[in-house]
Amino acid sequence: MRLFDRYIGRQVLVGTLFAIVLLSTILVMGSLFQKIRPLLVDFGAPVSIVGEFLLGIVPFSLIYTIPWAFLSAILLVFGRLSSDQELTGFRVAGISLTRIAAPVFVIAIGLSALCLWLNVEIAPRSNQKADGIFIKAFFKDPRSMLSAAAEQDGLERLEESLRDVRAYIEKSDGSTMEGMHLFKIHDRNDPESQDTYVHAMRAEAVIDDAKKEFRFHLYDAIFETTDNRGFPQIVQSSEAVPLVLPFDFTRRKERPAAKTNKELRAFIDANPQLPAKYRIGRYWAEIHRRYASSFACLAFAFIGIPLGIKARRKDTSTGLILSLMIGAAYFVCGMIGGATEQAVLITIWAPNVICVALGLYLLRRARFR
Repeated sequence: MRLFDRYIGRQVLVGTLFAIVLLSTILVMGSLFQKIRPLLVDFGAPVSIVGEFLLGIVPFSLIYTIPWAFLSAILLVFGRLSSDQELTGFRVAGISLTRIAAPVFVIAIGLSALCLWLNVEIAPRSNQKADGIFIKAFFKDPRSMLSAAAEQDGLERLEESLRDVRAYIEKSDGSTMEGMHLFKIHDRNDPESQDTYVHAMRAEAVIDDAKKEFRFHLYDAIFETTDNRGFPQIVQSSEAVPLVLPFDFTRRKERPAAKTNKELRAFIDANPQLPAKYRIGRYWAEIHRRYASSFACLAFAFIGIPLGIKARRKDTSTGLILSLMIGAAYFVCGMIGGATEQAVLITIWAPNVICVALGLYLLRRARFR
């Protein structure tokens, strides 16, 4: 490795690391404010849940910030080399532009391999952890979370399968609840289900994770339902048999990004009846999107070097603006998708092909200037 290889490679790596920290902080803080703020403010979840959320969201953000940061570093470094006439000095010494760019492509290959590993192995599991942040917070302190949810808008915010249940609590000290009002709306798909209203002067909540049940031990309780003829039926009890509400976290809406490639292929094989736009456009496309976006660093290396040379200004505004425009266009085009396999392949891989083809054309022009 020659001296100029280390010189250029070090500048690109330092610029990339700095940009990764900056961009990741912006993305993580946005997600943190959007998802964690309701937990901390509305539900009173423990602050330790923030650390778990960060561990889940950072790997997913790196999928976008690493290529974007690498492109920004290339544009800034080669823009400075061009404006300071250092590239001219390299050429006078007999070093071609292709040889000058060699360390950048080596770094691009390494970062692409890192992005591939993040896309395929790490990010799906991290997304699963981030999606289950409400569940984790709930099981850390289920009674206080239940009480807070009741004061907001019922139990749906904690568990989708309890979307027909509304609970209101007049007072709670975290272990017991006083003045509990619970409403269970009948299931329209089940003709035998009924509206249920329960009021208890005192209640204690128990969560059975093995059986997937909420159990409420009620004291001085009143149960009100309707019979088949629509007449009310009221039962009063000083100490009631535990009221059981089943929950099923697996019924939450799952995102393709939260599934591994193996799980995505299994879902596609198990659901051939789904519309092609949903099965191919979302799940099958997600598999190819992971592979295509992993090579963004390599594609950005082709187009970033000649564009950086062309931006000869000493300020950093030109490189930053170019990186924002190219990065945004790249990731937006890769998310378009399609209803057929051919359309998905074209839209997902087209940004890489365009960047490489345009980059080769611009590199050829830059070599003869």
